[in-house]
Amino acid sequence: MLTVIPRPRSGIVGESTNDEAYDVLPGEDRLVKDIMTHEIAIARASVTAKEAIDVIRDRDVPILVVCRESEPVSALTEYDLAINALTEDRTDSFTLDELIKKRMMIRCREDAILADAIHAMLSHRTRHVPVVNAKGDLVGALSLVDAVGAITPDAAALWQAKIRQLWTETPEFK
Repeated sequence: MLTVIPRPRSGIVGESTNDEAYDVLPGEDRLVKDIMTHEIAIARASVTAKEAIDVIRDRDVPILVVCRESEPVSALTEYDLAINALTEDRTDSFTLDELIKKRMMIRCREDAILADAIHAMLSHRTRHVPVVNAKGDLVGALSLVDAVGAITPDAAALWQAKIRQLWTETPEFK
């Protein structure tokens, strides 16, 4: 399990902006908690993909956070579930645990900066991550699209170029 944590500031406190102190582009210094969505559903890893899709539809939320015991370990969308269940060709018996065991489990702390969250998401080829507070309690989820869209146009252009390169090099990006 990888948790993206807050980055310590560098430089002289009070004499530089956050983006300068973190050595990132403007906008990349925004906190995950300012961008994340609170509209999520939660499911145990033992539920089937079909049950998980039903939960997303019934609750009308964009992201489902998967928990093992009480620990949030992954975040999925209806699209993620449908594509992977179809690939397995057994929607009714394919469990979330079977899906997430194939992935690096990654989550973000709400006080981490977007630059670090985006970098981790791209490095581990995931489009959504659970967001936790300092105690490890689930507080929301972060989407890669929302994170890139929340930074300045210059920073977004650089991240989009990295995403395009990743997609052309590895078409199985999920």
